[in-house]
Amino acid sequence: MIHWLVLLLTIVLVIFHPKTSLVRKRTYTSALSIRRLLNPQDVTITALLRARATPNERLVHAFGLTSAFVSSDVKVHRDFTSRARQLIAGVGIKDRGWRVLLQSTDEAVHRFLPEQNLDFATFVQCVTFTVVLVGLFKVDPDTLHRQDVIYVTDIINKRWSDSKTKNANAMRQDDSLREITERINGWIADREQYPNPLNFILPAYETMWRLVAVTVAHVYRCRGNTLHDTVIAFGKNPTEEQFQSFAEDDQHPSMQAIILEALRLHPPTRHIGRASGASWWKKPFVPSIEIADIEAVHLSEEYGENTSEFNPMRFHPSHTQGRPDLFAFGHGKLSCIAAAWAPMAAAVMVANIIEQMEEESFTLTMGPHIGGRNGWEGWTVVKEREHACWQ
Repeated sequence: MIHWLVLLLTIVLVIFHPKTSLVRKRTYTSALSIRRLLNPQDVTITALLRARATPNERLVHAFGLTSAFVSSDVKVHRDFTSRARQLIAGVGIKDRGWRVLLQSTDEAVHRFLPEQNLDFATFVQCVTFTVVLVGLFKVDPDTLHRQDVIYVTDIINKRWSDSKTKNANAMRQDDSLREITERINGWIADREQYPNPLNFILPAYETMWRLVAVTVAHVYRCRGNTLHDTVIAFGKNPTEEQFQSFAEDDQHPSMQAIILEALRLHPPTRHIGRASGASWWKKPFVPSIEIADIEAVHLSEEYGENTSEFNPMRFHPSHTQGRPDLFAFGHGKLSCIAAAWAPMAAAVMVANIIEQMEEESFTLTMGPHIGGRNGWEGWTVVKEREHACWQ
C-alpha cells in the first residue's frame, strides 16, 4: 500500500510541478515522420500553436517576443501572419519588387564594405539587418549608424545563443535587450503598427543572414566551377525566370538550385521542437518535447548521394522526382509564411554582395569551416586593391 502511495505522489509531483521532472525528448529523422509531427491530422490551430509556443519560451526571455511564435492565441497568430504578408508583398513577389530589394542591398553593401578588413559574419549580419529595416520597414538608411548596427546585430546573435544555455533570470539580468530595443524603437517609431518591432525583425533577419552567409561562402569555396557565373548572371537580371534557369544546356545550376542546396546543407532551423499534446495522465510516461531533426533528414539518402557535399545540381528536375521537399521552412499549417519569398530574396542579396566585392576589389579570406550562427573563425572580407577577387 505504501509503495502505491509513493508512486501516486511521484506522479502528482511530476504532473503539477514540471520543474521536478526531466525533459524527455523524442527525435524524428525521416521525412515521413517529420511531416506527421509538423502537420498532424485532426488537430486544432490552437493546439498547434500551443505545441510550438512552449519550446519557444526562451525567446520571450531573450527578446521579449509577443508574436505567434510564442503564443497560442489564434488572434495573435492571425494578426501576425497578416502583417508579415503585407511586409513581404512590398518587397519582391513581382520583378519590380526584386529590383527594389536589389537597390536596398546595393546601398547596404556599399555602406558596410570596410576600408580595410572586416569579419565576414559581421559584414553579412549588418548588410542583412540594414536590408530588412530599409526594404521591409522603410527605415531611413541615413539613421542606421554603422556602430549601432554592428552592436545590435552582435547582441541579437549573442542573446539567441545564450537563450539555449541560460535561464530566464540570467537573461533578465543582462541589460543588452533594453539597449538594442531603444535603438530599434528609434529606427521604427510607429508603435501603432509595430508595438514590438522585434516580433517581425527577428524572423526576417535571423534566418536570412545565415542563408546569405553560407551561400556566399560556398560560391567562394567553389570558385573553380560554374557557381560564380550563375550568381553574376542572376545579379544582372534578377527575375524569377532567371532565378529558375539552368544554363548551358542544363549543365550549369540555376540560382534557385544554389539557394536550395544551401538550405538543404545548412537549414536555418536545424531542429524544430513541439510540445507533446498528451493528456495530463499520460505526461509522466511520454516525451514532453518532440523534435524534428531537419539537419538529419536533409543529410539522409532521401536527398540523393553524397549528401554531405555541396552540389546544387541535385536540384535539377531530372534528379528530384520522388524526392521529398525540403523542411528548411518547416512543414504544414505553421510553416514559414516567407518560404516562397526568402529564397529569391536571399539570391538577390548573395548576387549583389559578390558583384560589389568584385567591383570594389575585395576578396574573402576563407576559414577552415563554413559556420552557422557561430563558427566563422578565419572568414574575413579583405581589401585587395591590386588583385581581382576571381582569378
